[in-house]
Amino acid sequence: MTRKNSSCKTRTLVWKCCGRNAALFTLSLILQLVVMPVGMILSIQGQLQNMDLSNIEERNAVWEQIHGLLYEGQMGMLVLAGLAILCGIAMFRYLHVKQQTDFFHALPVTRGQLFASHVLTGVLAVVPAYILCMALSCGVCVAYGFADVVQMDVLLLSMAVHLAGFLLVYAVTVLAAICCGNTLVSLLVCGWFQFGLWVGCEAVDALIYVLYPARVYGNASMPVWLSPFLWTMSAVNPLADDWSEKTVHYFYDCLPGMLLSLAAAAVILALAYWLNHIRKSEHTGLSLAFPKLEQPLKLYIVSTVAISCGIIIQSTVISWTVMFFSMAVAALITACVVEIVYHQDFGSLFYRWKSLLMYGVLCAVVLGCMAKDITGWNSSLPERDAIVSAGISSDLEEWDYMPHEAMTEDDIIYSGRDTMYYLLHYLYDDLSGMEEENKENYIDYWDGSLLESQEALDAMYQSASIGAEAMKGDRSRLQTAPEQWGYTVTFILKNGKTFRRQYYMPSDSEELAQYGAAVRFSEEYQKAYTPAAFARANRDRVSRMMVMNYGDVARYSADEIKNPRTISDILDTLYEESQELTQEYCTEHMPVLALRVAGQEETWAQSDLTDLSMRGRDLDDLIDIPVYACETDTLELLKENITDFHTGFITEEIAQMEIRTYTEDYHEKKVTLRATEPTEAKTMQKWLPYVIPQEFDVLIDPVYYHRKSDHEYVEAYVAVRMKDGAEADCYCYRNVEEMG
Repeated sequence: MTRKNSSCKTRTLVWKCCGRNAALFTLSLILQLVVMPVGMILSIQGQLQNMDLSNIEERNAVWEQIHGLLYEGQMGMLVLAGLAILCGIAMFRYLHVKQQTDFFHALPVTRGQLFASHVLTGVLAVVPAYILCMALSCGVCVAYGFADVVQMDVLLLSMAVHLAGFLLVYAVTVLAAICCGNTLVSLLVCGWFQFGLWVGCEAVDALIYVLYPARVYGNASMPVWLSPFLWTMSAVNPLADDWSEKTVHYFYDCLPGMLLSLAAAAVILALAYWLNHIRKSEHTGLSLAFPKLEQPLKLYIVSTVAISCGIIIQSTVISWTVMFFSMAVAALITACVVEIVYHQDFGSLFYRWKSLLMYGVLCAVVLGCMAKDITGWNSSLPERDAIVSAGISSDLEEWDYMPHEAMTEDDIIYSGRDTMYYLLHYLYDDLSGMEEENKENYIDYWDGSLLESQEALDAMYQSASIGAEAMKGDRSRLQTAPEQWGYTVTFILKNGKTFRRQYYMPSDSEELAQYGAAVRFSEEYQKAYTPAAFARANRDRVSRMMVMNYGDVARYSADEIKNPRTISDILDTLYEESQELTQEYCTEHMPVLALRVAGQEETWAQSDLTDLSMRGRDLDDLIDIPVYACETDTLELLKENITDFHTGFITEEIAQMEIRTYTEDYHEKKVTLRATEPTEAKTMQKWLPYVIPQEFDVLIDPVYYHRKSDHEYVEAYVAVRMKDGAEADCYCYRNVEEMG
C-alpha cells in the first residue's frame, strides 16, 4: 500500500485526532463557558445589586459594562490566546516523543496530511465552543432585558477579530512546536516567539535612548504587532466603544488589524508546514529540531537579556560603567543557561565559548563607539545659515519659546495652529510606536508654530549650541540629574530636511531663560503666537468670553460676555495693545485680569469655566489670555460691558492675609495680617500689589520670575481670606525681606 492511494483521508485523520484529544475539547468548552456566559451572568448580577435600572443613567452604565464584556471581551481573548498555546503544543507534541514520531511517520499518509489534520483539530477544539459560548452570552443579555446590546453586525465583527487573534497565536505556537524536539523547550521557545522580538526592540531602543540622549524619538513604545500575543490583546480595544452611531468608522478600525492577523497566521502556518516537511525524525528529543537555528537564536536571546538587564541596572544606579558590566555578566549567565537547555546537560556550560567571545568583543567595540559618540551625532548642529525656520519646546515654562499659556498636558507644553491634531498624533505614537510615516506627519503638523525671523532664529540657535556643547561631556547623567530639564530643538533647513534634537540643561540656566524671553518678545512671535493673537485669529469660533479678577478666583464666579460683536472688538483691542508689551514691563508687572475665551465645542460652550486650574486640551476651543494694567483700552471696553468691574483684589473685601515663607533649611515662618488692625492693614496694602492667585500663575510670563540679575528670589505663599468667607491661595514672587 502506497501513501498516494491510501484510503486514510484527511477528514478521517481529523476525526481520529479529535477522538484522541477529547479531554482538550472538554477543557476548552469549560473554560470558555466559565469566562463568557457564566462570567456575563455574574457581572450583570453584581451590577444589578448596586444599580437601579429605572434610572436611565444607571441603566446606561450597566449597558456599557455588558457591551464591553460582550464585544471587547478582554478575558475571553485572554482565554482564547491561552487555549491557542495549549492546543498548538498538544497537537504537535507527538513530534517530541520518538516512539510517537516513528509511529505517525510510518502511517500510509503524507506529512502534509498529518500537519493539516492536527492543525484543524486544534482549531476545532476551540472555535465551535467559542461560537456556542458567544451565542449563550447573547442569550444571557436578552434574558436580563438588555437585548438592545446585541447588534448582529458588531457581534460578527467582534467574533471575527477574536478568532483572527486566536489563529495568529495558534500559528506561532505550532511553529514553535515544530521547531523544537522537546515539549518543555517548545513552551519556552513559544514564549520567546510571542514576546521576544518586541522585548528585543524595546531593549535596543532603550539602550539607544541612554547612549544617544539627544534622540527626540527615544524610548517610544514599540509597535505591538512585534508581539503576536500583545497584538491579539490590543486588537479588541476598539470593540469597547459604542458602535450605535459609528459602525462604519469602527468597522474600518478593526478590519485592518483582523486582516493583518489572518495574513500573518497564514504565512506562519505555511512556514510551519514547510519546516514540518523537511524536519528530520532523528532530531526528535533534541531541544531544537533544526540545529542551525541554535546559534542565531542563542545570540539574540543573549543580546536581549543582556541589554534588558543593563538598562534596568542603569535606571537604578545611573552609571554606564555598572551598566556595561552588568550586561557582560548577564550575557555570560544567559549563554550558559541556553547551552544547558540546548544540550540538556549541565556539563555544557561553556559550549561554543569561542563564538561567544568573538561576539562579545564585537559588541564591546560597537557599544564603546556608541558611548564615545565617535560620529558626534549628539553634539552636531547644522550651519546657522542653512536654517530657515526653527522652534523649541520645553517642559520648563521659562525656556519654552511657544505659547506656554495655551495648553498644559502632563507637564509638556504644546503650541501651534494645529495643536489638537499634533497632540493626537503624539499620544497615538507614544502608545503604539512611531513609524516613519507617522514621524513625517508629526513634524509637518508641528511646523505650524515654527518661527522664521532672524532674531528668533539667532536666539534658538544659541540655545541649541548650549545643549550641543553639554552633549560633548559625560552624557550618562544628563537625563536624570536633579533639577535637569529637557528642551526639544527643531530646525527646518534650506534643503527641506528637518533637524531635531533633545538637549538637557539645569533649570537655573540663565542663558536659556534669556534666549526664551528674546523669542517670546520678538515681533514675529507677538504677532502670531501669543494667546491674544491666536484668539483674535480664531474669533469666528468664539462662543463666550469669561472675565475673572483675583477675587473671582476665590469665589469661583465670573462675568461673561456673549455678544459676538463685543467679543470681536475686545479681542481686536487686546491684540493691538499686546503688541506694545515689552520684556521690561512684563519683568516688573503681573496680569491683573484673566480672559478665558471658549470656542463652539460643546464641551466648553456649555461648561462652567470658572476653575482656572482646568486647562483645555484643544487650543482652538479654550484659550486663557493675560490682561495687564497697561492695556487701558481693553480694560475700558471690559468696564463698559461688565457691571461692578475691577481688577486684582478689592482691598475693602479682604479680611486677612496669612503669609508663609520657608528658610533655607525648610523651616516654616507664618505671619497673619488682619484688616482690623491699622498697622497690619498698612503692611497688607504693601503686599497686595505683588500677590497673585495660584490659578493665575500660568499666565505670568517667566521673565517676571527673573527680575533680579542673580535670578534669586524668596517665594511666599499667601492665603487671602475675604470677608464673605471666600479664600484664594496665592503666590508672591518678591523678596520677603524687601517686603518687610
